[in-house]
Amino acid sequence: SAPFNAFCTKTGRMKLLKPKWVGHEGKPIFSVDIHPDASRFATGGQGSDSGRVVIWSMSPVRIPDDEVNPDVPKILCELTNHLACVNCVRWSHDGKWLASCGDDALVMIWQIRYQGTKLSSSSLGGGSTSAEQWGLVHMLRGHNGDVLDLAWSKDLRYLASASVDNSIIVWNAAKLPEKSAVITGHSGLVKGITWDPVGKYLASQSDDRTLRLWRTGDWKEEKLISEPFKKCGGTTHVLRLCWSPDGRYVVSAHALNNDGPTAHIIERTGWKTGMDFVGHRKAVEVVSFSPHLYRREGGSENHGCLAIGSRDRSLSVWLTNLKRPLVVMHDLFRDSILDVSWGQDGYELLVCSTDGTVAYFAFTEKELGATLSVDSIDELYMSTYGTKRVSSSSSGTNQTTHLLIEDPELLALQERASNGNTAPPTSATSVVAGTTEPVPVLVTKQIESRTLDGRRRITPIRVSLESNTVSGPPLPFGFSLVSTSGAKGKGTTVAIPQPSSSSSLLEKRTDRQEEAVADKPDKPAVETRSASTDKDMVPPDTAPSAEKGGPETAPHADKLPPPKPISFEPLSAKESNTPPGSTGKGGTKTGAGQKRPTTEPALTPPPKAKRVKKLVAKATPTSSSSKQGAASQPSSSHHPTHKASGATPTHILDTPPLEQTIVVQLSSGATPTTLQLDNRSDLICKLTCQKGGDQVQWTALLPSPALVASGNQCMACVACQDGSVGVFSSTTGRLLSARFLLPSQPHTLATSGYHLMVVTCSAHAYVWDMRSSRCVVQGTTFAPLLDGGMKLQSCWLCRNGLPILVMDKGSYTYHREMGVWVELWNPAEQTEVSRAQFALGFSDSTPLDQVQRAGSGVAPPQELLAALRGAAPNRSTVGYLEGQVSRSLCLSSPLEYQHWCRTYVRYLVQEGLEARLREFCGEFVGPSGSSKVVLGLQKQAFLRDFLGLIGENPTMQRLYKELKDSLDSECVL
Repeated sequence: SAPFNAFCTKTGRMKLLKPKWVGHEGKPIFSVDIHPDASRFATGGQGSDSGRVVIWSMSPVRIPDDEVNPDVPKILCELTNHLACVNCVRWSHDGKWLASCGDDALVMIWQIRYQGTKLSSSSLGGGSTSAEQWGLVHMLRGHNGDVLDLAWSKDLRYLASASVDNSIIVWNAAKLPEKSAVITGHSGLVKGITWDPVGKYLASQSDDRTLRLWRTGDWKEEKLISEPFKKCGGTTHVLRLCWSPDGRYVVSAHALNNDGPTAHIIERTGWKTGMDFVGHRKAVEVVSFSPHLYRREGGSENHGCLAIGSRDRSLSVWLTNLKRPLVVMHDLFRDSILDVSWGQDGYELLVCSTDGTVAYFAFTEKELGATLSVDSIDELYMSTYGTKRVSSSSSGTNQTTHLLIEDPELLALQERASNGNTAPPTSATSVVAGTTEPVPVLVTKQIESRTLDGRRRITPIRVSLESNTVSGPPLPFGFSLVSTSGAKGKGTTVAIPQPSSSSSLLEKRTDRQEEAVADKPDKPAVETRSASTDKDMVPPDTAPSAEKGGPETAPHADKLPPPKPISFEPLSAKESNTPPGSTGKGGTKTGAGQKRPTTEPALTPPPKAKRVKKLVAKATPTSSSSKQGAASQPSSSHHPTHKASGATPTHILDTPPLEQTIVVQLSSGATPTTLQLDNRSDLICKLTCQKGGDQVQWTALLPSPALVASGNQCMACVACQDGSVGVFSSTTGRLLSARFLLPSQPHTLATSGYHLMVVTCSAHAYVWDMRSSRCVVQGTTFAPLLDGGMKLQSCWLCRNGLPILVMDKGSYTYHREMGVWVELWNPAEQTEVSRAQFALGFSDSTPLDQVQRAGSGVAPPQELLAALRGAAPNRSTVGYLEGQVSRSLCLSSPLEYQHWCRTYVRYLVQEGLEARLREFCGEFVGPSGSSKVVLGLQKQAFLRDFLGLIGENPTMQRLYKELKDSLDSECVL
């Protein structure tokens, strides 16, 4: 660093130095990033045998005394989990997360676990000590090749990753590892990505010689720019482009102008490409804007500042109001410059190179100007875009804080929501946002155990680190947590400076040591996380922010005149052949007092008959084939089995065994009513109905032995060996219908009220309404369901007469209008998304809920688990909710239909799936003459309910307005 000391002056001038102690043991450094609190920085690159991420302290870089002080640690933490070279490291804008990516096709998310003076690094695989401990909380898989670049969105809603597999993956930062989008528009290696500070676009640059802009509303391509890159070759390792802090310009990496390397300027208005930064002799690898806008003392024009790194080993720093660079450093490194990072104050700069070294720049206000205050920048954004800028201090799960609300009622709804007057979220809401949070496991007593072979095993005591445990963003290094008690005993936590001292940890642990997880029953999670919650993505309200006079506020900035957008002086003008860009279109709760519909159907599972003693029948078994096995049955010349169409039906299901006594419970209570069937011979069956166990109500005789029976307090039904069915009144024994014959022997009976269901051994299902002597389901076969190896477990009957078949691999009901069997449950659903996450909060059972509870204990096959392992969680959730809506409608269950409609709409609103939501709401806005009700419920009531949910997302205010106008004009029919 000796040649550069000449550039370092004591006061008033730029400082430049290259700390020799920052490095990866001579291996290349591919990325560097300064933490938002400016107390630490991270480097990523090659390690001795794996990828390497190192977190360093900034204090020894800035302060010469700290550099030579042995008590001031230089390395805070070292992370070596990557299997190959690390290409990029990026801090989240709130400082809580560190993202890294590498040639192992992985993106890793790190969070601080413990923070102290010095911690044992045995858990990190190194031999030295570390002052901080950072743990891996998410490992994101999705790319098929090296991941080259990362970028956090300004509002912490998304993390984007770019890869050599030609794709960009947008990860949902609030619900990792969920993917929000996979963008595959590039035809070459994607080497750089950057987020629009306004929040509307994502820009990317690729080896396919294009720069593309993607809309964040639908992830579609807004503009393709290729003119400045047509002659560029794939000679760069990365193409790290950058957006200006006011959102007016995108500056690309490697471009050409008259065969000379440039960094091209693309204007937001019309995406014009008429200016560029020139001067470098080789391809530009990285462009980085300072996060601030500046203004000279006494000046009226705002300007930005950016640094450009090139393969020619030089760095240039530009002010956008000057035609020439502010400073150019030639031969700063021995190899290409790959990354540049600005500090949050706008005056510090770190640069890294593949030669394995890092350079530090410190500018002054005299050189760059005074930074604009947050209020001034917000004023600039309001005048330019009609909204405040997107900030990490806004919710990580809410992208709408910067949108302009057009509808007064929607604005009032938003204000009520911000004041906390809205109802608490339901289980569906909690599913989207809820996770679990780890807490340290503290063992206060040594535990001794013995293995099966007699050896002793001792669980070591874990030393408490509560005072240094960090749950949110890390404190600036050199500060510690101190708990104080208020007057009323309420503890508060403050940060005080901590003098450097040498201390070590008494405990040795590994990265793979299990940590206890604090369950939060009120917020079930779609997926279990190991160390993060969605709420932790947002800094606490008490944290200092720029709006509250935080560190971003510069001195004298409030006294400056009103701001103006920055302007570029034309450095090299040329005609643009690119036409102007086209502009594209940009869980639930049921109230406790909600009245439930009276037409709610319910399931009535068939009572299990008591088998007492089998009758030894002296008869010759008939020949019948069965896929599940053949059963012996007696035959008699007096009572032949009925034959349909002159042929014996094929037996697919087992014929029930003939038993001497069958007992069926018809009603429960203090004095239950039972029906006892006695097969006294192979010619006759006696029925005896008893109340209370000894009081005979009525008796009857059937001219054939009984095989199965079912009943309730309305009627008793018996199916006999000859294929006949007798139906009696449970109260008097009166024959409700003449005995009728089945085309095949009976397999199962089920009753609900006056509805009777019969399943025959030939796999046919019949349902009759015995009160009106009407056939509800007429001999519909379900044999195709059994061809796939499924087995029938039980048969149920809804109160409205719909049959339910419960198989070992799914449950089905019959759709009378469509004439098909409809799936109600399959094992895949407990793999895709837990049913309990969206479970009904009702005390009474409902048909769909009961069917799915019956099947929830069946484990999905291993091949199904493998097939679903790569499925996107949000797609599975949407499909599950859409299925629940259709199934509840098919079962004519109004209470469940209302519940799942609201859950589905709420989820679409939260995920921003406006196209699906618009189509679904359109079903409740029917044309003239269409029905105004569904399952006895008014469609207008559904829409009014949906409006309250849609109003929670201001990005859907257009849809809100359309539906509201439809209701107001009484167009909903």
